[in-house]
Formats: sequence, C-alpha cells, structure tokens
Amino acid sequence: MPFGRNFKIVLQGVTRIRCRRLAPDKVRLEWPLAKDQRAHIHQIIDGWDLPVTHTTRRTGRPFTLVLEKTAALFKRDAAERQSLREDLEWLQNTSSEF
Repeated sequence: MPFGRNFKIVLQGVTRIRCRRLAPDKVRLEWPLAKDQRAHIHQIIDGWDLPVTHTTRRTGRPFTLVLEKTAALFKRDAAERQSLREDLEWLQNTSSEF
C-alpha cells in the first residue's frame, strides 16, 4: 500500500447504517448497492468533500460502488498527527510553568 497505515474516515453525525459503512479500516471498498443507495452515498461523499474516489462498476446486479481513499486523506492525517505531536511536545516542555 503506497500510503502507509490505513485510517478511518469518520462521518460525524451520520447515523444511517449504510453510511456508517463508509468508515472501514480499508483503503478500498467494493460495495454492491441498489441505485438509490449508491446515489445516497455519492451525495454523502460529495457533500462532505471526502478524500475518496467513488465510481460505479456497472456489471452484475446490483451494480457495485467502488470507494477508494486518496493520498490526500493520508497526507491530511499525517499532518494532523504531526501537529498533535508538536503540541504534546510543547505541553511537556512547558508543563512546569503551569
């Protein structure tokens, strides 16, 4: 895998069961869904501007929604982890001043 570790995409406030499945510990998810369900997931991904590609493979029934996390997700998560490490280091270095 070119991006290192896997990371979950957490959708805050999304409660529908089919939406929660967007956050597995995988880089790629192939998900057979009916047309309305695929459209719903496409809307969620676009509405949240998630760093996920989403295409429909139009073979078999139901068609398969193919979700794949992009490098942007891993870059964003790496930057967030680095920022948290720096904050922790600052807190550890200045804790005696509190």
